[in-house]
Amino acid sequence: MTKWARMRKRKERKRAEEELRRSEAEGTEVKLAEPEKISENIQHPQEIEKIEDTKTSSPNTILSQIPRYAYLLAFFALLAGIFFPLITYQISFDAVIQGIATLFLGLAGAILLFKGVTSDKRRGIFIAIGFALISISLTLIFMLQEHARIS
Repeated sequence: MTKWARMRKRKERKRAEEELRRSEAEGTEVKLAEPEKISENIQHPQEIEKIEDTKTSSPNTILSQIPRYAYLLAFFALLAGIFFPLITYQISFDAVIQGIATLFLGLAGAILLFKGVTSDKRRGIFIAIGFALISISLTLIFMLQEHARIS
């Protein structure tokens, strides 16, 4: 059962309980509505639930801001890694291309790692390949650094 189906059932139960309370207050009987049966392969639009307590929502909003800034930081670090060799004097373009390829390899590993953490299918494969690509990228970075010291 999906998250949205659970939310829909919860709302239907709340409506049925409210109708029952109203009918008890009026003194009449109301038949409880049965929850609607939904096929699993039909996608339903998202429904947004309002949060009643604002005190509990403030830590969630602060925590939801962190990935935004982490992505910006990673993006600008990647840009700095790409453009620094281009503006540095007397560096061959071979080293620039190797550095850019290494950065994009690490980026691909990070994307696969994120996809593995957020998806249910093939989670282990995505995480393993993501960590492998990141470790290969890190190894290549150290190799490029040693090569730059020797030259």
